[in-house]
Amino acid sequence: MSIPPDGALHIAALCREHGLQVDVADLQLIVAGASGRVIMRVCPGGEPCGIIGVYWTAARADNGSFVDAARGLAAHGVRVPQILRYRDAGQGCGTCLVQDMGSADLLGLKNAPWAQLYPAYCSAIQAVHALHSLTPDWPLQPEFDATMYRWEQGYFAEHFLGRHCGLSARDFMELPATQQTADYLAGLPRVPVHRDFQSQNIMLQGEVAYLIDFQGMRYGRAEYDLASLVYDPYMELTAQQSDVLIAAYAQITGSAVQQPIFYACALQRLMQALGAYANIGYNQQRDWYLNMIPAGVAALRHVATRTPVESPAYPLSQWLLNHV
Repeated sequence: MSIPPDGALHIAALCREHGLQVDVADLQLIVAGASGRVIMRVCPGGEPCGIIGVYWTAARADNGSFVDAARGLAAHGVRVPQILRYRDAGQGCGTCLVQDMGSADLLGLKNAPWAQLYPAYCSAIQAVHALHSLTPDWPLQPEFDATMYRWEQGYFAEHFLGRHCGLSARDFMELPATQQTADYLAGLPRVPVHRDFQSQNIMLQGEVAYLIDFQGMRYGRAEYDLASLVYDPYMELTAQQSDVLIAAYAQITGSAVQQPIFYACALQRLMQALGAYANIGYNQQRDWYLNMIPAGVAALRHVATRTPVESPAYPLSQWLLNHV
């Protein structure tokens, strides 16, 4: 993968401002995505020095929220990488240097024994519970309201149902069950949520979990983050393992998981994920995401079978079971 010149130049310049003798050749590309972010490991003389450089543009509305969120979360005791230096580049662009958490994430433990996986998951739950429990004093992204839930449904309808399945996106969006689910979740109290709490966004230092990619933080339901974790298609946990983690969440947080809410959130999250897999897979020609669709469908169908009859999302779950 080639190094994007603009991002690399900005990161190298900030490194020198930080006192490091670095040029573009000392940067190793980690991520260069369509989201407008470039993430690079700083390696003076070819050796990592414990610093990651991030450059972003205004391609996504949440890109510029990363620094404020990182500083705010750290100030409230949430385990996140430390911001070492930051420079505003104007017009929604910026560069920062951040603590390098290494390359060990939860996804890397996918084939590990459950005895190794379970403590890592519990540490991740503890970290996100701390996030759910705080009152942010920095700006967040637009909250989960009915419009946001409907946007997720439309994203799923357009890219997954329409492009991948050949079904009518419009017919899906006109189902009373879709609006009913959105209105139900939007009418519930909200807490700060990570928004993309899945295995690639949980870094591990031993068995201790740190959160990354939290720039999409907004007010929503804690159950949305829990569903993102336990029904993460990347990890393909068994139903039994997912149930164990749901029980662990209740024990760690001291709050029983309300199934009507939890499974409605899980339906929403998995629809959003499948929309993303189809969108990125087809429109960016990234086959890895298309390969994740079967696991995502399996998780969605499992959640649909678990959605309680008393949940306002039950009619939506039955439509999904019959069509996906």
